Amino acid sequence: MAYTEQVVEFVVQTRFEEIPAKAIDVAKQAVIDSVGVCLAGSREDPAKISGELAQEEIQNGDATVFGQGFKTSASMAALVNGTAGHALDYDHSFVLMGQPTAGLAPAVFALCEAIGASGRDFLEAYVVGFELTAKLAWSMPGHSSKGGWHATGTLGSLGATAACSRLLGLPPDRVRMALGIATSMASGVVWNFGTMTKPLHAGLAARNGVLAAKLAAKSFSGNSSILEVTNGFHESFSGSFPHNLAPLSSLGSSYELVERGIKFKAYPCGGLTHSAIDAVLAMRNEHGLAQQMVDQIKVKVTLYTHSRIVYRIPETGLQGKFSMAYIVARALIDGRVTLDSFTDEAVRDPAVLSLAERVHMELDPDLEENEDGSRPCSVEIRLKDGRILSRQVDYPKGTRNSPMSTDELRQKFVDCASRLLTENSLNRVAGMLDELESQKSLAPLCQLLQGNN
Repeated sequence: MAYTEQVVEFVVQTRFEEIPAKAIDVAKQAVIDSVGVCLAGSREDPAKISGELAQEEIQNGDATVFGQGFKTSASMAALVNGTAGHALDYDHSFVLMGQPTAGLAPAVFALCEAIGASGRDFLEAYVVGFELTAKLAWSMPGHSSKGGWHATGTLGSLGATAACSRLLGLPPDRVRMALGIATSMASGVVWNFGTMTKPLHAGLAARNGVLAAKLAAKSFSGNSSILEVTNGFHESFSGSFPHNLAPLSSLGSSYELVERGIKFKAYPCGGLTHSAIDAVLAMRNEHGLAQQMVDQIKVKVTLYTHSRIVYRIPETGLQGKFSMAYIVARALIDGRVTLDSFTDEAVRDPAVLSLAERVHMELDPDLEENEDGSRPCSVEIRLKDGRILSRQVDYPKGTRNSPMSTDELRQKFVDCASRLLTENSLNRVAGMLDELESQKSLAPLCQLLQGNN
């Protein structure tokens, strides 16, 4: 059976009761995490600007824009909420790629609300979309780790399309069309990291999924073998790096949500900096470090980290999320890295910038990626009294080898959602998400997620 056909079969035939319970549990954790960061991110400029565009379509309002108090079309709601969900760089990731849920969950939310689908339908579609995204990542690992594409926008577009096709109940021939359509929409380049366009990649992936599925439902055509055809998805996005479509054959028989799960983020910044944050916080706590004690800090990283954490001294809060010097300095001075660490005002803090000038990131060819996709980091702190402290962190907090607790994940959700929701509304949202598979309609949940309540 051709690979595109195998994907189509998985999209069309997957049923909720056939999905492993563990996959459903992880999916619900992922959705709760995504909703929290979407709500917090809805107040960021990328979400507010895209929200202004969405208001122009308010006359077709059948899908909620999180945290902004109005509805718009499903495709625009998906775009705005996807952008919001990645605006803070606080959303979780997969082993081999960036953020699998940032574009996926908003697409599923928007279309579920628009067509009156249930929570069970939501989870079924989410799992279908996540699994395709994850298997695609395994089929072309160089795309995510070595090329210039941002997998959240490329692989994420096809995952969102699969999920939306499942929600609409498209027959096999139209699922093939939808995947072909989405391939021509997929994009996202890494040199937009540190700008508003990076979170837009997630928003576009969400919008692409809704739009491609809805176009296919109306018999709009696309290539029916887009995954394996010459110059199709894999050849176009893999470039000179090898790809192997075999992982797609295991769709439905093995679930990445179970086998490898997701990596939750403990800090709202580029995930490649998290090992360094953990190392600095551990040494700060162990040795009682303060800014005035530090002479120099050396941060040794992998090639991948060195190529993507690109800002030496940030000029904006967004750039601060990808500045090792700023993040390490902020962690040492404050003893924490939070949402408030990445405002434009925060990154101009003279005390932090003074220390950041003495933080140097270096490539260490001996450091290699771990089996779960984590990148180790070694931090050396030279003190003014001559002592040298060092610590290497291989698995940052939030990974399977260093997991966040259930309480920590819930506190993260509360920290994010409380920026928009009252305590009563927050508790009601959390309860509905905890019992998502039992929700007959998402309308009450989405009403709360609009905010202003």
